[in-house]
Amino acid sequence: MKRRGLLAFSACLAAPSIVRAQKPYPNAPVTIVVGLSPGGSVDATIRFMAREASEQFGIQVVVENRPGGAQTIAPARVAHAAKDGYTLIAVTYTPYTTAPFFQTLPYNVDKDFTFIGQYATVLYPNYVMSESPIKTWADALEYAKNKPETLKWASATPLSPQQAANEAAFKMLGLKTIFVPFKGGAEALTSMMGGHVDMIVTADYGPMLSAGRVRLLSEQGPTRAQGMENIPCFGELGYPYNLRTGYGLAGPANLPTEVVQVWTQFLQKLSGSAEWRKLLDTYNFVPELVLGEKFRRQILDSRDQFGKVLPTLNLKP
Repeated sequence: MKRRGLLAFSACLAAPSIVRAQKPYPNAPVTIVVGLSPGGSVDATIRFMAREASEQFGIQVVVENRPGGAQTIAPARVAHAAKDGYTLIAVTYTPYTTAPFFQTLPYNVDKDFTFIGQYATVLYPNYVMSESPIKTWADALEYAKNKPETLKWASATPLSPQQAANEAAFKMLGLKTIFVPFKGGAEALTSMMGGHVDMIVTADYGPMLSAGRVRLLSEQGPTRAQGMENIPCFGELGYPYNLRTGYGLAGPANLPTEVVQVWTQFLQKLSGSAEWRKLLDTYNFVPELVLGEKFRRQILDSRDQFGKVLPTLNLKP
């Protein structure tokens, strides 16, 4: 009797997972992990996405912020999660492209993820508060030249592609500056608003730019971006590295085909939403879907490009 009771109890425990496996995906809460602090542009877009997915799928989609470790804590959590589609991650480039060169990571970028798709291309300008005495990029460089180790600046997190691009430019120009680390773009912006840093390079400038609170100085892309035609880009300035990155969605390696299809179709449907495009426009994001293997290849190619530049920089975790 005891053995029979134990077997019955075990069957009861296993029943929920069996039922979940039998029903079409998704039929249980989904968690999307964000490797940055709440309040930034990644967080805002993922929270919008979670609300839309909750309504569309009829299940709860929750956002879990796991900042820290130069954005590597979040992908470590997802890489080792169950490969069932119930734990996903908001993709930014830092933990996949630059972090591998500075840290021994508890995940393998090539093998541990299913890259579902990019939902937006992101522009990264260097910018200051509108009341700053620094009016142009040339002013920022002159300030750094005349007062070595005085210009304080930040990116969303340490070891980001944005930090690397700026550091490469400053090194080429022989400038010494002070980089201040944060755990997210919202934190960096708050610090600049409080006068603790002079300049930041993040994707969180959109609402502040619309309100006239910040001034853009330069943009890190290869060519002048739409809406930023009046500021120089890193490509035309001849700096060692210029970049255009994106935000997207991924999960653990070897996700079931059904899971990938569900979220691919969701991203495609979302891209046609006027409300979604309005949100992206708030942050000056470019709505651009890059799906599946093309998205994966884009990230790995970016990592390989960084690999040629980063060894020349004195970046430390």
